[in-house]
Amino acid sequence: MKPRNFWRSVCVAVVLSGSLARAQSQSEGVPLKVTICDLYSDPQRYAGKMIEIRATIAGYRDPKLEQPAFAPQKPCAASGYMTIGLELPQNVRPKPDFDLIRDESFQKYAEALQRPMRIEATLEGRFDPTFIWRNHKRERVGEGEGYGKKHVEDGRLVLYKMSDVKTRDMPRK
Repeated sequence: MKPRNFWRSVCVAVVLSGSLARAQSQSEGVPLKVTICDLYSDPQRYAGKMIEIRATIAGYRDPKLEQPAFAPQKPCAASGYMTIGLELPQNVRPKPDFDLIRDESFQKYAEALQRPMRIEATLEGRFDPTFIWRNHKRERVGEGEGYGKKHVEDGRLVLYKMSDVKTRDMPRK
């Protein structure tokens, strides 16, 4: 093989292997980074996919995701709204193909749940939407009856991993 042809085939091999590695990493669990507004705008796009989101977890009995509260945020111009509950994999049927990572961040979250606190964290998990509210009407975007107690939540995040947990006491009324 001539030297010039050899270098061409090496370059082609490197480019192809880089493309394959990128495609493989996207399909093998690299979560999509999204915002609450992204989920409100197009929940079907993220249905059943692993996502990473920065959110405030409000309600220490039945945790729900909200826009991050500790930092200035851009207003959400989404045309819809949904309540999104946080669920642990062991409470979901059928069981997901991943288990919860119970590291220091999760322990900090679990301890904060014992008191009325607002918890902000980066969450990674599978997003499952069922309904979205648009124009004062509840529209179906997925299968099922909803999530949580009495199916009141429009979607859920099945938690895989939690990081960068920050807590603040909720003011007493």
